[in-house]
Amino acid sequence: MSIRSTYSDGAPVVAFRVARASGEVLAERLADDVFYPASTVKLAVLAAVGRLLETGEVSLDQPLISRDTFVSDIAGTPDYRLVPDDVDHGMAPSGAPMPLAEVVERMVVVSSNEATNLLYELIGFDAVNAVFADAGATASKVSRKFGDFAAAAAHGPGGGNLTTAGDLAALMGALVSGRLAGPQWTGWAIDMLSRQEYPAITKELPDGVPWGSKSGSVDAIRHDVAFIGEPGPDALIVAVCTRGYQEDDSREAVTAIGSLAFALAQ
Repeated sequence: MSIRSTYSDGAPVVAFRVARASGEVLAERLADDVFYPASTVKLAVLAAVGRLLETGEVSLDQPLISRDTFVSDIAGTPDYRLVPDDVDHGMAPSGAPMPLAEVVERMVVVSSNEATNLLYELIGFDAVNAVFADAGATASKVSRKFGDFAAAAAHGPGGGNLTTAGDLAALMGALVSGRLAGPQWTGWAIDMLSRQEYPAITKELPDGVPWGSKSGSVDAIRHDVAFIGEPGPDALIVAVCTRGYQEDDSREAVTAIGSLAFALAQ
């Protein structure tokens, strides 16, 4: 049964791209259709932080102050607090410092929105959008923090944050093939992606197959993008975006596409 939400008109859609990290497209469907990215945008934030670590503009032990209340990007709008479902109880208490390394870990491994907002404030949206551009993810952008509903309303459809299945595949391919950062910080990012706790594409892979992914979901939206196999230009990249489905239905569809893509690529 299809469902409506802030980012879904109720019409069910499944889009995907299966490719090599080098960019070779093996299969795709509606890969240029635009979706609200949910937490898949954190993949671009991760890459942006890695690039700033590489240049020395930020450091892993740099302290950030934990909090769940943020300044809206719309001038004159009161500060807002994340809704209870978005609060990450694994973060340090509000007002306490956390090293950058731990904040990035929370963002990727457990998909913390609090952690992501702290990183947005540290590095800025431009650094994240530069990652999209350099990866060839030309339809993707980020222009607001999580939970900033005033900014979402001001930006219109998609709430200012947009992506496609094709862009997610391009972004993951660029990252794991080392085109966005050098070996040290590429490996650092890949390690975290291999430990994220909500995989869907890779859920039914055989034991021992290397993988890493970044999933994202809100009501009627579920996406995932993954690399499968040893990181590098030959890694299999699978990106799936869904809209308009019940949670269990969308999860089943994403996992089924991931399993089929892996089987056919062998």
